[in-house]
Amino acid sequence: MDTSVFEEHLFGRAERGDTVLIEYSPTYPLGKFLWSFLMPRLIERGSVVIGDFFGIGDIIFRNYIRGISGKEYSGVIELIKEIKIVKIGPGSASYGEVIEEITPTYDSHGFLKNYHTIINRMAHSPTKPGYFITFGLAHYLNFGKDNAVKALLTSISTLPMEDWVGIHFINVDILEEYQLAMLEEVASMVFYLTEDGIIVKKGR
Repeated sequence: MDTSVFEEHLFGRAERGDTVLIEYSPTYPLGKFLWSFLMPRLIERGSVVIGDFFGIGDIIFRNYIRGISGKEYSGVIELIKEIKIVKIGPGSASYGEVIEEITPTYDSHGFLKNYHTIINRMAHSPTKPGYFITFGLAHYLNFGKDNAVKALLTSISTLPMEDWVGIHFINVDILEEYQLAMLEEVASMVFYLTEDGIIVKKGR
């Protein structure tokens, strides 16, 4: 897979405060993309904090490591030493240090409170992260429907994350078309992962 255009955008053009969507289909091998390509490159540029809704990131991680060799496994274990996790809702988080646990809510006030907690926790971290990644955001929006979308957009507009790049992995088949359109409208960059390569849907 040719990743040069993707890398040029994410590492050459994305600025702190940007929101980056990385869209994928449910059958795409996301674990391989994450752990053999993206995570090593992010971590070499600074610390990473992950917001994991319902343990989706953990499921992707465990599915990936079950199919790799001992040498690859050792490399991944070194990576997860540098990862901090905010656990949102039930589920495991075995691929990093859990620094906060949050109960998901679908009303704007509750989500804004949780959002502020995450920002505050990251801002006071000994090593301020360069990247904030989320897994399972589409699942959250699907469960909460329009209330969840409203809560998310309200929080983004009220408390923008200006100190790091936000990278959000979105399973597009979970969302309604209008929900995805709302996310893409407020995103700085949008990419779509395919077996043949990475499509730039919205660049800079």
